[in-house]
Amino acid sequence: MIKAFTKVLAVAAVCGMSAQTIAAPTKILFNSFIQKGHLWNQGVLFPWLDMVTEATDGRVVFDVPPTSLAAPQAQYDGVVKGVFDAAYTANIFVENRIKLPAYTANIFVENRIKLPAIGQLPFSQVSSEASSLALWKTYEKYFAQANEYKDVHLLALWVGMGGDIVSRENPVDSIDDLQGVKAYALPGSTADMMERAGAAVVAVPAVRSYELVSSGTVDVFAGLDGYDFEMFKNMQYGKHVTKVPGGTASPVFSIFINKRVWNRISEEDQATITRLAREPLAKLMGVYDRNMRESEERLSAQGVVYAEPSESFLADLKRVGQPSIDAWFAEAEKLGVNGPEALEYYISEAKRIDQQLQQRED
Repeated sequence: MIKAFTKVLAVAAVCGMSAQTIAAPTKILFNSFIQKGHLWNQGVLFPWLDMVTEATDGRVVFDVPPTSLAAPQAQYDGVVKGVFDAAYTANIFVENRIKLPAYTANIFVENRIKLPAIGQLPFSQVSSEASSLALWKTYEKYFAQANEYKDVHLLALWVGMGGDIVSRENPVDSIDDLQGVKAYALPGSTADMMERAGAAVVAVPAVRSYELVSSGTVDVFAGLDGYDFEMFKNMQYGKHVTKVPGGTASPVFSIFINKRVWNRISEEDQATITRLAREPLAKLMGVYDRNMRESEERLSAQGVVYAEPSESFLADLKRVGQPSIDAWFAEAEKLGVNGPEALEYYISEAKRIDQQLQQRED
């Protein structure tokens, strides 16, 4: 960011202008509620913000506070009210929930944004990079007309890695293995699935999962992949990972900016930011896919056992996961969207893009 702005000053000097005659850059206070050292910040967000600053020749710069200025579930309101200029949110914090089970108390703060939850549906994830690209294409094709982000200017959508089921002692490979088991689950589809499967579920944001796992409160933790659980320091307590094809769910995030702040940015720079928030941001998400593969190799070498679910267990997981999919279909229909068609498009696009990415690697 500093380098890019220095470049502007150098150009101005060549042109015979003084630094005082150059318009001051638009400074964006960008809040990040995930800890600074997390892969999301180091591998995606910070590089992307620097990319924007460089591409705008220093006309748009960012200030990221060292600690979050608001709780994870308050990011959307923080931007709307101008507490900070821009932020991202896990969409579970702004989704519409038809019913609020006890485990979601004080987590879901508003019934606002329903459609991007397509990326959180069980068994729908392909890879972080491919699914992130596919989600934006799906948003433009099916969801934009619903104008769910009317209070802010939406910059980007991205998809994390699909969720697995991790256990402390015994592998989980049947619905019976979850009966009465105390389990942490990522709020949303994973928590719903685990509860329907008979587990005693505690659902809190991922940033708080370590409290439950490290204290021994839960014997099973689900909803994130092994790498994300490792980043949150949970995998030191896990011995078995059941890899669910397409994930029990995948976290979907939105990046957005206060409308008044966005309108202060020139049309040229708005176009640049919009372009960078599409494929370039999704490509940065590839770091998650690479780290997931490396994490599995590393944890396997440390004795963690990875296994695919049996056919019967996968069939049971799909059975307990289907109500979440049906509920999203119902919400989509209310907003004039053909849910099954959109879901088919989203998954097929993600698979097509992933195949292209693999061919490039080969």
